[in-house]
Amino acid sequence: MKYFNYASFLDAFKRDINQFISLLGIKRRFLNPVDEQAVYKNGITVKASEQGVRLLFNNVEITKGLGLNIAINTLGIWTDSSRAHWQILERSSDCLKIKVEFKDLPLCQVWDLQIGEDKRIFWRIGAEIEESLCVNEIRVSCSLNSDYGGGNLSGGEDIRQQHMSVFPEVIFEVDSDKLSGFRPCDDNSGDGSNLSFPGFGRQWQGKGINYPAGNYEFFSGTISFPEHVNLSKIIANGPAKLSGERFISRKLKREFKVLLVNLPWQKNGKWGVRAGSRWPHLKDDSEESYLPFPFFLAYAAALLEENAILVSIIDAIADKMSEESFFERVFNMRPDYLVVETSVPSFNHDMNLLKKLAENGISVILCGPCAEIYEPDFLTENKCVDFVLYGEYEYTLLDLVLSIRDNKKLSGIKGLIYRKSGKAVKNPPRALIDINLLPWPHRKNLHMNRYIDNPGNIPYPSVQMMASRGCVFECNFCLWPQVMYQGASYRTRGIKDVVDEMESLLRPGVFKSVYFDDDTFNIGKERMLEFSKEIRRRNLQVVPWAIMARADLMDEEMLIHMKDAGLFAVKYGVESASQKLIDACGKGMDLKKAEKMILFTKDLGIRTHLTFTFGLSGETKSTIERTIDYALRLNPYSVQFSITTPFPGTKYFRYLDSNGRIINKSWDCYDGNSRSVIKHDYLDSDDLELARQKAYSLWEKNKAIAA
Repeated sequence: MKYFNYASFLDAFKRDINQFISLLGIKRRFLNPVDEQAVYKNGITVKASEQGVRLLFNNVEITKGLGLNIAINTLGIWTDSSRAHWQILERSSDCLKIKVEFKDLPLCQVWDLQIGEDKRIFWRIGAEIEESLCVNEIRVSCSLNSDYGGGNLSGGEDIRQQHMSVFPEVIFEVDSDKLSGFRPCDDNSGDGSNLSFPGFGRQWQGKGINYPAGNYEFFSGTISFPEHVNLSKIIANGPAKLSGERFISRKLKREFKVLLVNLPWQKNGKWGVRAGSRWPHLKDDSEESYLPFPFFLAYAAALLEENAILVSIIDAIADKMSEESFFERVFNMRPDYLVVETSVPSFNHDMNLLKKLAENGISVILCGPCAEIYEPDFLTENKCVDFVLYGEYEYTLLDLVLSIRDNKKLSGIKGLIYRKSGKAVKNPPRALIDINLLPWPHRKNLHMNRYIDNPGNIPYPSVQMMASRGCVFECNFCLWPQVMYQGASYRTRGIKDVVDEMESLLRPGVFKSVYFDDDTFNIGKERMLEFSKEIRRRNLQVVPWAIMARADLMDEEMLIHMKDAGLFAVKYGVESASQKLIDACGKGMDLKKAEKMILFTKDLGIRTHLTFTFGLSGETKSTIERTIDYALRLNPYSVQFSITTPFPGTKYFRYLDSNGRIINKSWDCYDGNSRSVIKHDYLDSDDLELARQKAYSLWEKNKAIAA
């Protein structure tokens, strides 16, 4: 019982019991649905049923879809009242009281809806929290049919403060005397359903707020239906298709809206991986649902939020969004700037999409590990892009957004390429940042269960984190250190902050494991021991976690401590069985020690995932055969074979290019999954492509025999 933790067992048992009770609640709803009940007064109708609350004015239904709704974000996971169990508690001539019991949270609410004499609905929400609940954001909304009242957003100078959200013939107002922190928002659905969701949101930056068990007032506000809305003094009008505009007073500065995106990328039925990947490529069938988390986009979004910039993220790859749906979503949101992370193999595809966006008036900020965009000539030749952020871009983006918003000069923003008097100007590079200054990455509006990188089949759903950036070693083919970080470097986060984030992500019970996707996690023995100790101190060792690490940096003591702290699986980059090739590429790894540590890792019961690549400088048919045999002999839990891809901006690209060994400069082919763009003295591109196919074939055959 070495790893048994009684308190964690009780927590897990309690969660299972609650889940079982929730299932019983679902069954009860199905068998005994809440009968529709309504109250009427002054032309207003409030109807409640098991589907939610709908509103009518003068016998015309103005709500669609969810109707009145409250959504809660707990550490990246959204749930809302449409997925709750509903029960009518009281009904009078002008009042409904409803109990709303959330299935996925330890939370019950009581909604008190009363129709007043002045054509207003008073909506109060009280909450009973059964056990501690961490909340990042609350949104209270009223989904309206955009066609109601003509579909144009409008308002007048009588909108006094940022506590009112206006839709034609509907005014939704928060009780600002009782509740602070709520701000108006209107999120158009963007899915073609012609719905809009004016309402209010309250957001807690950083780590959210912990609500202890107890009773709280969640919301208090009114919904009004005046006979006529004064349209004589219009602040903003927009066509029905673009009705998702946030509404604030003329006296207040309009909020600057930034949308960060991972563009859709699909070709011949295959989806790509781009943002968050050191090896952007089109996936094959063996990778199934693999998808890395878009760390740079998420950190950049969190930093903008921390500085009071209105920001959203669309990961069109995670959402498997068609190009048409993506365009519609962007046009409906109408951001001031669209921030796009590109890559080498997706570059031509991405530029085609950006041209279409620019033709429709969307301003683009381009970034990502693609050296093609890092030269001023790129901006000169591509009018569809307004700015380029080169290298590590979080703080460059923040400086740019603040400068544009406040009409300040751009000449002092390091890491920026921009136009001045029609000419492209490249500012000096930005020094590497202290990553401890970054807030935790934005997760709340992303579908976190779709990001899957589970080496060793660590339990799903799993969440991806980073505890460091960079690598002190100098592999000449490695993309991020050379292009994003502009050289070998290594920066670590404070151990306490890393484990704080880990604990916060695990606390709601949504994620069952953690994968640390650092460039090289295990640099620094004392740090590894301290990390393991902090995990055990908080009784988190019962949660499996995995890392990407370097085998020859491990030793027995480190691995034993990490295993005791819950280490479940390790990704080791081996690359080749030839020490000569390892040394020539700059990796400088001791293969003998690496092999010893890989075998010791396996002996401890820690699962191993090994990566190998074909095409390093000096590669021959003989070294390929040795590498395949080596991989089969080490017999890891899982394996990756790739074709070495010389991404532009890396030392390996420059070496091969100067020696005439690059046979293709069509960036679409720089995939490394199935195609080779290089040749060697004794190998051509076909040999390298066949080597990968042969390696996987023998690997599958070997696993089948072992089974």
